[in-house]
Amino acid sequence: MRKGSKIIRNILVILLVLILSIFGMYFQNHDEKRKELEGLWKERRVSKIRNLGSVKTLSILPLVNWHTSRTGLRGETGVSYLIVTDHKHILFDVAHNAKEESPSPLVHNMKELGISVERVDAIFLSHLHFDHVGGKKWEKNKTFSLDKEQIDLSGKDVFAPVEIRYPKIHPKILSESTILYPGIANLGPIPRQLFMGKIEEQALAIHIRGKGIVLISGCGHQTLPKILEEVEKVFEEKIYGIVGDLHYPVPDGRLQFLGLNLQRIFASGTDPFHTIQEKEVIEDIRLLKNKNISLIGIGGHDSSDEVIRKFETEFGKSYRRVRVGDWIHVAEGDR
Repeated sequence: MRKGSKIIRNILVILLVLILSIFGMYFQNHDEKRKELEGLWKERRVSKIRNLGSVKTLSILPLVNWHTSRTGLRGETGVSYLIVTDHKHILFDVAHNAKEESPSPLVHNMKELGISVERVDAIFLSHLHFDHVGGKKWEKNKTFSLDKEQIDLSGKDVFAPVEIRYPKIHPKILSESTILYPGIANLGPIPRQLFMGKIEEQALAIHIRGKGIVLISGCGHQTLPKILEEVEKVFEEKIYGIVGDLHYPVPDGRLQFLGLNLQRIFASGTDPFHTIQEKEVIEDIRLLKNKNISLIGIGGHDSSDEVIRKFETEFGKSYRRVRVGDWIHVAEGDR
């Protein structure tokens, strides 16, 4: 018995050493890639967008997010917004559909809210994480889906920051900030080496006449300081507001496994030992105030209720709640 116990103990020690060695190598590789990416980002050249144009009105309808405005609507750890301007209807991200249902939470909520896919002119994907492209199956296959199975989207524009494919569609891959329609552009993809892997995320930028740029953010992996810095470099117009998700899983996130805050450990900060802290949230709030932001709304799929309440308190009348079914309106001449 003693001999058998000793063998088992030795095997466990060897396994532990192997696991620690593999983790150490992965950690070192991650850190090297992160530093290399940061260096390349600092050396990049940025082209100024001129003659962006403008829109008179902007309306944002959360179709999928963590919080809902009423019963009958379905929330989840995913993101989708309907963006409506004077002349375009844009579907921003297509949520998660974690249970691979039909109808998906997105399709269900669209029906409940009287939104038809036929009215959508374009699909804009912020990045290719599963909770934004319709599920892990679609992320793995470098595509996206609104429902359990892909539906016909013929004739619609599709914009993505990295290579994707879709039946009967030729997606437009945006490697830098580009005018999409009059008054509407993307804030080009900002790369980041997360512990879970590299991600390139873009945002949607809409110029409201007489006000400035309103940004729609999908996850905020880019980090708010980089987003604001890039806006100033790319656009002639000032920033007016930000609506969407900015990745503040502090103190806790929505994705938990065995008591671990997965969003905080693997998808924020520099690594599992240097995760995002409350002080960074406070610094970001201060940064937004210094920019005289007039409109701010934080989605709850990757930010805690504590952070959302703090933003609401700090920004008062400038804050808009991001809940499925609640429209957010901005128009020329509004105060």
